[in-house]
Amino acid sequence: MASLSPTKTKVAARPLAAKKTAAKTVKTVAKKVTSAKAQAASDQENLDLMFSLAAETFRVMSAPMRLKIINSLCTEEKNVGQLLAEIDTTQPNMSQHLNTLFKAKILGRRREGVQIYYRIINDRVVTLCRAVCTQIAIDSDIAH
Repeated sequence: MASLSPTKTKVAARPLAAKKTAAKTVKTVAKKVTSAKAQAASDQENLDLMFSLAAETFRVMSAPMRLKIINSLCTEEKNVGQLLAEIDTTQPNMSQHLNTLFKAKILGRRREGVQIYYRIINDRVVTLCRAVCTQIAIDSDIAH
């Protein structure tokens, strides 16, 4: 009978070890699932932010006057007088659009005496503008 006792103990110990291993496996799987859910939520938040920023960029660029300003500033910085000589609009209207582009971090500005010079600081907007306008010109047979 004494020889049966150790065997029973080993048999009883095995299910306990199996339960511990199973519990560890369940915890590991739960951690992985939680981690995957957190990663998916983080990815979704990143996508939401990206689409929000893209929509804001498109909103700012949705005014033809702003596209004209961006086009005029593609090659060099210019002051308001130079921009007004190239683009037919009033000074208050020009200033309003320049301020919108400045606040959107598309344009930078510097003061030299009484003149304020504007320049492009977001090259991605220029690339996007050129791509869209070129494609529209191609599709519409407009000289570009």
